Amino acid sequence: MQELYDTQAPNPPSRAILVGVKLRDTLMHETEESLQELRQLTETAGIEVVCETIQARNVPNPTYFIGEGKVKELKDVVAELEADAIIFDEELSPAQTRNIENVLDIATVDRTGLILQVFAQRALTSEARLQVALAQLEYALPRLTRMWTHLSRIATSGGSGSGALRGPGETQLEMDRRWVRRQISQVKKALETVEKRRQVQRRNRAEKVKVSLVGYTNAGKSTLFNTLTGENVLAEDKLFATLDSTTRRVSLPENQNILLSDTVGFIKKLPHQLVAAFKATLEEVAEADLLLHVVDISHPEAETQIAAVDTVLQELDASDIPMVMAFNKIDQLEKEDQLHILKAHYPEAIPISAQRGDGIEVLMEALAQRFASHGTMIDLSIPYTEGKALDMLYKHGTVLGTEYAEDGVHVKARLPSRYLKSVLQFSVKDTETPIYN
Repeated sequence: MQELYDTQAPNPPSRAILVGVKLRDTLMHETEESLQELRQLTETAGIEVVCETIQARNVPNPTYFIGEGKVKELKDVVAELEADAIIFDEELSPAQTRNIENVLDIATVDRTGLILQVFAQRALTSEARLQVALAQLEYALPRLTRMWTHLSRIATSGGSGSGALRGPGETQLEMDRRWVRRQISQVKKALETVEKRRQVQRRNRAEKVKVSLVGYTNAGKSTLFNTLTGENVLAEDKLFATLDSTTRRVSLPENQNILLSDTVGFIKKLPHQLVAAFKATLEEVAEADLLLHVVDISHPEAETQIAAVDTVLQELDASDIPMVMAFNKIDQLEKEDQLHILKAHYPEAIPISAQRGDGIEVLMEALAQRFASHGTMIDLSIPYTEGKALDMLYKHGTVLGTEYAEDGVHVKARLPSRYLKSVLQFSVKDTETPIYN
């Protein structure tokens, strides 16, 4: 598929000043922790952080978000440190962005814009690039006069450039807006095709039990996915290493089979543009039978990250899905009491190390117990001539025991209700009692 829009900025900044704002309803340590995360995002984007500053305000300044005096102070810092970008740990309005850029004559990026840039760099597949492109275009539309906005006119089937001549009295800005709206329409159409394909894939997997890994970015979901599946998907100690959903079959104890999906990580203040753009991918979460919430227990703000994940799950209408919580990275704990404190709040959470393998057997047993009653318990006597029925049991059900006798194979199994009709003729009991979670 041909690219519609270049998600990568042609001349991204290289030296940035980070600005945090402590508002009246936030604590200073929360602001400091959020600014530290902004530093990680900035470094993930390949930008050097040359300075960090926090201003305390009761409410945001409507003109600059920060105070006018702080803006003048930053002008001197920009010149002294030769910075080429100011990055705010808040979402700025288009007007605030323009006002700051007019005073400082420097690229001004807010938290949402930076996250979008990181996503653009991490998008490896055509689907991920389409999703990032949609989020960027919708974010850029009201900000077209920004210094860091890039509208790469990539050649389309109709030719190159903006694709249209300027109309009578039409300004460059109006033409750019028209171009962006047309690009949004084209990307949405392409994503509709992707979504239809995903719906077909989900229908084909409907009979399987589906488990989705969820968690804060860099909690170790991809490492755990690799450990449980034997796969080798990209797992880096970086924010948003995974943007594409990957699904693989996993065999649990007692011969139970599930489909496990690795998904994009969440973050505080996750831009709503990204939630909307990644709708097709995130539906893997919303349609799961169980969520496996991976928490980086070694992170000092682990409980805050749990709350951030819960917020995104509510946005996805997925907060009512049953959940198993795994406290990951126990091998990186500096203080054991952190595990005990969170264990008191989440007593059913399972401590693991996806990297070392600690606790993985316990986690697998917990998942197996969750699905132990998924379906109908049934006792069958299958003639040796009916091998297809036995194959179907292994493929779609959970075989708990087999005994080879003269008249056939005696099987004790658990089978989803939709498959009962095909094997009821082999039943050795008059009734079957459905047992569900």
